[in-house]
Amino acid sequence: MSQPATIGIIGAGPMAVFLVKHLVTSPDPLRIVLFERHQIAGTGMPYSEEMSPDYMLANIFSREIPTIHQTLASWLRDQPAESLARWGVSPDDISARAFYPRTLLGAYLAAQLQALATFGAAAGHRVDVRTEHDVIDVIPGIGSTAIVAQTSEGQKDEAFDHVILATGHTWDATPTEGAAALVSPWPAAHLATLPAGPIGILGSSLSAVDVAVALAHAHGTFWTDDDGLNWTPNPGHEALHLTMVSKTGILPEADFHYPYPYEPLAHLTEAAVDQILADGAGQILQRTFDLLMQEIAACDPAYMAELDLQPPTIEGFATAYFVRRQRMGAFRALRATLAESRETIRQGQTIASRYALLRGHEVFEAVLSHLTEDEWETFRSHLLPVFADGYAAVPHLSLERLAALRAADAIDAVNAGEEAQFLQGANGGVVVRIGDTDHSFAAMVDARGQAPDGLDNLPFPSLVEALVDATAPLDAPFHMNLSTPDHAPVFCLSMPQILLRHPFSQGLPNCDALAQVVADTVLRGISRTEGQA
Repeated sequence: MSQPATIGIIGAGPMAVFLVKHLVTSPDPLRIVLFERHQIAGTGMPYSEEMSPDYMLANIFSREIPTIHQTLASWLRDQPAESLARWGVSPDDISARAFYPRTLLGAYLAAQLQALATFGAAAGHRVDVRTEHDVIDVIPGIGSTAIVAQTSEGQKDEAFDHVILATGHTWDATPTEGAAALVSPWPAAHLATLPAGPIGILGSSLSAVDVAVALAHAHGTFWTDDDGLNWTPNPGHEALHLTMVSKTGILPEADFHYPYPYEPLAHLTEAAVDQILADGAGQILQRTFDLLMQEIAACDPAYMAELDLQPPTIEGFATAYFVRRQRMGAFRALRATLAESRETIRQGQTIASRYALLRGHEVFEAVLSHLTEDEWETFRSHLLPVFADGYAAVPHLSLERLAALRAADAIDAVNAGEEAQFLQGANGGVVVRIGDTDHSFAAMVDARGQAPDGLDNLPFPSLVEALVDATAPLDAPFHMNLSTPDHAPVFCLSMPQILLRHPFSQGLPNCDALAQVVADTVLRGISRTEGQA
């Protein structure tokens, strides 16, 4: 009897959990080893207690999370009331439409990984999760690839038939912008060490909202009365004032009602995009964008009329999309989006233009690897910010917290545009120069989210040395092109690296889809090998 195929997975966060989910469907026995440098496996950076406090909310509602071994709602119903209470959840709160703390999702993912290991064992697989194993190198060799890990017992190495990088998010401990030294937002507990005073937050998306809320908790208290949510600074912390600095000067929109699973689009369909790609006549981005405009015009003609695009262009649409909220001002627009979104949920009616964009970004994903460099730059500069704004809607409670800070005159938002200068100020502070105006901060937190990165910055020197072209973008099935002859397959699903050409990869549904692509490829390779044995 042949030995089971061996698969080494570097990282044990959500991407790895979904990889295991798909791998244990194999009819052939597998030996799967996960290497995790932290003490707890399954959570990944965004959902770990080490990084995120319990009050930080995930911006994905329960029903959108792909089923692993159990659905999130089913798992929650199995939890004792005291465990739910730790996350501020009661049994009556459990709903497929609810948003939950990030750490709750982390506990769910960790439990699901354990359940998958048990399920896999019953199906003839062995799933071995090795925590506190910090992988320091990946060495491609003939017929196998070695993973080298640093442990409390010293350095260990082991060879595998297949290796998958799933190292998740990476954050610079000392980020910079221009000439200014910034503060890393993670772990969030470190933000509490910033003294009350003028603090800048670079960015205005969900990460920036999280930073603002973390600083508000460190220096004050949220409380409710008949008028809603309020915030009061702690005694001696009245000097706290936050300023969110971003290229648009606006805040994210609120979560709204929409049918899920998604209803099909009428114009921007997979079939229509497949036809564009099959035609191969150039202008792929423009022709796909034209379908998007047809979609929005058909479902929400009033919105298209408000945009007043004659004719609609990619650059014009991107500008018009943000201009309404910019004219209103960040916090007036926040109050408007909260009111409108609450009404959609109360009435059970969606916002047609937003729903079209939400579904449309997934269809656009199919064309990205076919774009020319000029088209990709146009997409990245203009359409990507629109789509990112569309799918990064924020739970109402998160925006209510910002509104409470605003009512307490503790937060502002500034439109930095493209030409702002970031300078090092006195005593470690930061100065943001916008035109003729200087905005001075005692510190500025980098809340721009995960930045894309190249394959040459992977922390595995032997693997990087073996790359044929470190500048080549990764496309499905995410197989790494290495110069080592007859090396075992190595796949890269590390988040910064796949974001270079797969910018919609960070959500849990996206992780599930990408993990399935790689798992299916690995299993097909194993099946062929077994057939040749």
